Amino acid sequence: MSLPSDVVILANPYSGKGENKQRVRALSDALAGRGMSARQVWDLDERAALLGDPQVGERYRCVVSAGGDGSMAGVVNDLGKGGETTRTAIAMLPLGNENLFAREFGHGKGAGQLAAAIDRLETKTIDMGLANGTLFTLMVSAGFDSEVVRRVDRWRRATGGNGLRRVGRISYTRPIVSALTSYKYPQVTLTAGGRSVTGAHAFVFNIGKYGGGLPIGDHADASDGLLDWVVFKKPGLLRLGWYGLSAYLRRHLNSGGIEHGTSAEVRLTSAGEAVPAQADGDPCEQTPVEIKVLPGAMRVVVA
Repeated sequence: MSLPSDVVILANPYSGKGENKQRVRALSDALAGRGMSARQVWDLDERAALLGDPQVGERYRCVVSAGGDGSMAGVVNDLGKGGETTRTAIAMLPLGNENLFAREFGHGKGAGQLAAAIDRLETKTIDMGLANGTLFTLMVSAGFDSEVVRRVDRWRRATGGNGLRRVGRISYTRPIVSALTSYKYPQVTLTAGGRSVTGAHAFVFNIGKYGGGLPIGDHADASDGLLDWVVFKKPGLLRLGWYGLSAYLRRHLNSGGIEHGTSAEVRLTSAGEAVPAQADGDPCEQTPVEIKVLPGAMRVVVA
């Protein structure tokens, strides 16, 4: 049975900076040059309807998420609502800020290379995570970084209209400074595999990529059927800086005040005030957050 020649590009017009439409067009042209036709979808409702079709994996050779990591999360959640994530090949055209998913699978090398990878259709089956019913590909966290994500999202939505502000790296400056001066470091308890660890920052990784290039979860394996977790135990600005430095030097897993482990299921709770959580760079929910791994739930094009 021959593979379909049609590819659908699901584009997020709010992702990152730059000429998104030109980059989407460049991928469409590169696909056409290899005998494939590309359908561009820019409307989120149209995207949801298309991905809600359980036959989408048979109709299209590949589904391309054109956006950032949050856009990819939106695509897999829409795909999950259709009940079909394992047979649909997925790739990413990076238009966001960090593009961690694209870095993991080599999707950031230009339209020509991505089109060639889709033409070859070499794929890898990986796990996904589920946090309070929401699918994620990268990670979930609760602590200082999730508070920054919450503040950025609030700024992004405060447009006075129906659209969203575009978020670039500079957009994080004011929320980070504001959080540094006002965040109270409420305690988060991570429970997994019979262990309970309480600290100021909790991270749960499926794919071990983190913003800014910090290798906090680089030890994670997205195909092992487990989630990797890390807890930074001590609160405060100085401790936060020390944790960041030790992670940058790749010494954090052997440092005092940091605990880590693996588990198929993880629970994040807080005894006092609810702590905001984030998944794949977008706000998730406040604690409590129930997280579990979905082994082999996603088929990714490897570039």
